[in-house]
Amino acid sequence: MTGEGLSGKNVSEAHSKHLVPYCLSNLVSSKKIAFTLAEVLITLGIIGIVAAMTIPTLVSTYSKKVLHSQFLKTYSDIQNAAKLFQLNNDITVYEFSHHGNTANETLKELMSCFKGTKEGDRVNSDYDDEIEGSVSFENAIGYTPKNLAGKAQKIHPCDKTVITEEIGGRFFSMDDPVSVYNNPPNGPKLCVDINGRKGPNIYGYDWFVFTFTKDGGVKPYIGREMENLGPDMNNPETACSYTYEKATYTCAYYAATNTSPEDPSKNYWEDFLK
Repeated sequence: MTGEGLSGKNVSEAHSKHLVPYCLSNLVSSKKIAFTLAEVLITLGIIGIVAAMTIPTLVSTYSKKVLHSQFLKTYSDIQNAAKLFQLNNDITVYEFSHHGNTANETLKELMSCFKGTKEGDRVNSDYDDEIEGSVSFENAIGYTPKNLAGKAQKIHPCDKTVITEEIGGRFFSMDDPVSVYNNPPNGPKLCVDINGRKGPNIYGYDWFVFTFTKDGGVKPYIGREMENLGPDMNNPETACSYTYEKATYTCAYYAATNTSPEDPSKNYWEDFLK
């Protein structure tokens, strides 16, 4: 070794002289950036406030996306069932209902085109004479549907048949047969709860009304005249509004086209539904 070299002892001493101050400086530095308990609590509080503000919105957005998917699937399933109905009977649902078959007979034949269904109670509407063994619409499904305004509805558009539950949990019911009307353009009306007993059980959210065409198709029900789709909602039969007092059961058109009845430039599921 030359005179300029370091012995093992000298190296150790050199390391010690430089290492200790370096470690101490790191320790001091780490203490400077540490959070106090108060700072941690304040941060957690802010996170909690932000979460409380954003989580409900995220949950609502997700729930509406789920309902939208369920609506589209239900609409597709009804269209497929109508085609199978026509294939099996050689006539459309409209024609079957028009040729003297009762609402119950029409619904039963239609539901045979779905997999796994069971009939529930026969509904007795408020304006009918009491039918032996029948129950109210609410008792038949186990809850009372509401309109968009949040008011429970006692009169419903499809209260002439038994309530039929499909294996996926959806409820189906039907209105008067076509034969009781003077050659209407479409019919009969079919009401569907797209997610069964699960909420919100509101017309326009998970309750929708469809109708059958003479040529075997299925359309969202938008009123007796099947027209007047203006956003002003002057015709009560085409009401899909949060201010409408009765059952808002004409929202299926807007749900299917994803168009807000208040503003055609906006979406139904993302913007209109609250």
